Amino acid sequence: MKRIAAIILTVLFFCASFSFSVCAEPTDAFTHVEKENGQYKSITAREMYRSTKVLRASTYGLKESFMGISDIAVDENENVYLLLGERSSIVVLNPDYSYNRTVTIKDEEDYGVDFNMAQGLFVEKGTGDLYICDTDNSQIIVADKDGNLKTTIQCPDTPLIDETSFMPYRLVKDNDGYMYVISQGCVYGALSYDPEGNFLGFYGANTVKASALDTLSFLWDKLTKTDAKKSYSAKTVPSAFVDLALDSEGYMVTCTSMLMDEDLGTGQIRKLSPGGGDILYKRATDGTSQASNSFNFLESKVVKQGKDTRKQDLGAIDTDESDFIYALDRTFGLIYVYDSECNLLGGFGGLSKNPMRMGMFYKPVSLAVKGDAILVADVEEMSVTVFEATDYGKCLKAAQSAYIKGDYEGSKDLWNKVLAYDAGNQLAFRGLAMVALTEENYELALDYAKKGLDYSVYDLAWQKVLAKRVSDNFAFIFIGFILVVGGLITLFVVLKKKNKVLISNIKVKTALRCSTHPFDSFNDVKYKGYGSVWIAVVLSVLLYIGKMLQKTAAGFLFMKSAPRDYNMFVTVLTSAGIVLIWSVSNWLVACLSDGKGRFKEIYIATNYALIPYIIYTYISVIASHFVSLTGIAILNGISTAVLLFTFFLLAIAIMTVNEYDFFKFLGTAIVSILFIVLMAFVVVLVVTLSQQIIKFFTTIFTEMFYR
Repeated sequence: MKRIAAIILTVLFFCASFSFSVCAEPTDAFTHVEKENGQYKSITAREMYRSTKVLRASTYGLKESFMGISDIAVDENENVYLLLGERSSIVVLNPDYSYNRTVTIKDEEDYGVDFNMAQGLFVEKGTGDLYICDTDNSQIIVADKDGNLKTTIQCPDTPLIDETSFMPYRLVKDNDGYMYVISQGCVYGALSYDPEGNFLGFYGANTVKASALDTLSFLWDKLTKTDAKKSYSAKTVPSAFVDLALDSEGYMVTCTSMLMDEDLGTGQIRKLSPGGGDILYKRATDGTSQASNSFNFLESKVVKQGKDTRKQDLGAIDTDESDFIYALDRTFGLIYVYDSECNLLGGFGGLSKNPMRMGMFYKPVSLAVKGDAILVADVEEMSVTVFEATDYGKCLKAAQSAYIKGDYEGSKDLWNKVLAYDAGNQLAFRGLAMVALTEENYELALDYAKKGLDYSVYDLAWQKVLAKRVSDNFAFIFIGFILVVGGLITLFVVLKKKNKVLISNIKVKTALRCSTHPFDSFNDVKYKGYGSVWIAVVLSVLLYIGKMLQKTAAGFLFMKSAPRDYNMFVTVLTSAGIVLIWSVSNWLVACLSDGKGRFKEIYIATNYALIPYIIYTYISVIASHFVSLTGIAILNGISTAVLLFTFFLLAIAIMTVNEYDFFKFLGTAIVSILFIVLMAFVVVLVVTLSQQIIKFFTTIFTEMFYR
């Protein structure tokens, strides 16, 4: 009996598991969190949207499938319009996604108008007129809501585009009646038309990013290229828009495909002013801003599958009444939700070949926002997936919307709810940090700003906290300062009267005097043997400890990397290691250029020359706990002066031990640096080859073992 019961329970468990897998939700939701070094990484997060239904023709009992579905439009009453390019028809759904009607376009003689392979659809507010981008026929079809043809818009009269290259792909029309059209492959921007349908020109084209090397190459080509060579030269053109939408204020938001870029691409999303300039900005954690055309909206890495490298490709975009931006990555089927400051609120979706995996796609082509829902069209699956905002998603959007509008008090409870859903939400910590700052709860603001990595709010709160601490403890600080200064003065006076010295070891004194009397001290190192290898080693160790403290124990405002990401090997290599490598390199170069210095002397002199820099490293760590962001400029200026002085001491040190003049020192120093680069290249090459050899033999062993 027990065995039968166990079998029944096992079967029931299996069936329950199978049912759950069939109704599985989308892949793990994710978001981006910013790091101390200015980069960001993707992490799993609470899902903002959940797929609730998939709409197909069979859902409504239609005989013909949604074949060739290419675009989705939503009117002001939240009716949904599905453009079926291969059917030359438009399926209209009610706000509750029930079937309304199918619209075909008819001309004045009641003949059907063919718009096979049409790619774009727009529904005008008020009138309900339909604007269809008849891509293959190089025209825009305008019809009323019942499908009666009103007019067609043909290729505009401009030398920049002709009938064969006029391929309308997407369009929008603003509240003033101006129309903007994307022509497939057109690099001059969107085509703009006035309310009467007259062509006005091109609007908001992307620009070509050029480096200093590109500028020099251009000037060289201008000076040296003949007409024959110019005819064969390739020109770099900007990327073309692939979709556009209008925000609540009528500004155009565009998305650009970056598949043709050699790098990962930046500026995939832009917001255009009336003059065509980009007015979308990303606010950095330190309070500064950067234009969206220099910001990568997508992932920081490309995906390699075998020999193929797959890059993300934004192909559709839309906005909602709160100006949140929704973008669709066609390569991996991911949907991104951004606010108006380019912060990623969340992402979700994905690709799947399993038709039972709701919330994922075969080949997504279009995206539209309908209230709190997102609709995504899949041309291969011939379906539309509906994503509804979760309670967390609604709360997060409401909180961020209030925050951006400056309603910090109104966002407080919302941010606390967000943290109840997602205890590690970075945007929530930033929002609560600003709330605490406005409430003058500065200690709490410091805590939230540190968790949210918001340097600007932390700086403002820290200035208030520091001022209060100094004010409350001014008497103790002043008395302590007087006692320290008085004690030092007394010590020096007593030592001078009794003719005693604080440091009697001649080698230690020589090391300390190198910063104040460099010529005499380095001569003593060279000719009197007052240099000490042990003191040099101690200085190298102190340099390493100082660099380590800068990365792990500096003040929050000055931390450029998280202590959890600290790499001791890198710190050793960039501190004591670089001193040793420089000493070896310079000694080898000196042997070939009549240098008189021995390796021991070069190593000792180099470490002695670094004493001011080592001292400043510790001072900067201490100062970082008291200085605000406004003091960074002062510390940077001091750092530059210390580096210049250190270079001056190093020049004297190497000139003395090698018996060089300045120009010979400069030449050998450059050669030494090049030699260091060569050594690094050889090390990397050896490591890479070793890894490949190990992998080769591992593969052979694995094949032999399994065979």
